[in-house]
Amino acid sequence: MEELQIYNEMLSSYKRCMEIGIKSSIPCPAITLKEEDLQIRLNKNIGLINVFHNCVDNILNQTKGEYIFLLTDYDGYLLNIRCNKKTRCCIDKSGFRIGTSFKEEAVGTNAISMAMKLRRLVYLEPQHHYCDILKKWYCIAAPIIIDEMIIGYLDVSTIEHGMVNEMTIVLELLADKIANEYKTNIKEQELNNGNINLTDNQIEILLMLAKGYKELAISIEIGIKPVTVKYHKRKIIEKLCVTSIQEAVAKAVKLNLIDIE
Repeated sequence: MEELQIYNEMLSSYKRCMEIGIKSSIPCPAITLKEEDLQIRLNKNIGLINVFHNCVDNILNQTKGEYIFLLTDYDGYLLNIRCNKKTRCCIDKSGFRIGTSFKEEAVGTNAISMAMKLRRLVYLEPQHHYCDILKKWYCIAAPIIIDEMIIGYLDVSTIEHGMVNEMTIVLELLADKIANEYKTNIKEQELNNGNINLTDNQIEILLMLAKGYKELAISIEIGIKPVTVKYHKRKIIEKLCVTSIQEAVAKAVKLNLIDIE
């Protein structure tokens, strides 16, 4: 069923490309951001780019083969490339650079544009691309998702060389890792900036926990059900980016959210 969905979308994509007049022989991508617009997008996504660097560089050091890792923003504009120098020369000759668009109207049918349409992982072999400049590319692309919201797209490609089957799993795991680390960084930044939205009840519960109160005693004292106390404990741990109530208490004291003296 999934393969049929990709096949049908690929045919639809070919049709759209022909309808809007994209020539398969274009020498380079048709759309690239101007420098001013590019800087705005890079600045907006600097946190995502940094996480991408850290996660991908670890994999590049461990994998054999000339793999290309691409990161785009939500709109399909290329934010970063990670690969070896030899492969980077091939990319540059094809006209791809930071700020290049991977939308259909820019470079025809490709794995990233299809992942954008289908909101899922897509694998394309060279012959399935619409434009000649991608006819040697093997590509797997997938969305990077945080809390059911797509924040960008991750692509791993090779030029002229096929990929091992395991790369699909690697890409899925890598997209999840990037999403999780980026989400954690955002929460940490919010904490450091003081943007912690604990409710009055949660602060009171946290203070009572710090003083040694048990869940039942807290529920009686505040006038809520024990199950509600459990819920607030989970939310406190989540909001403070910790793994236990003990860590939550320590962090809350450090951030002056509670005073246990």
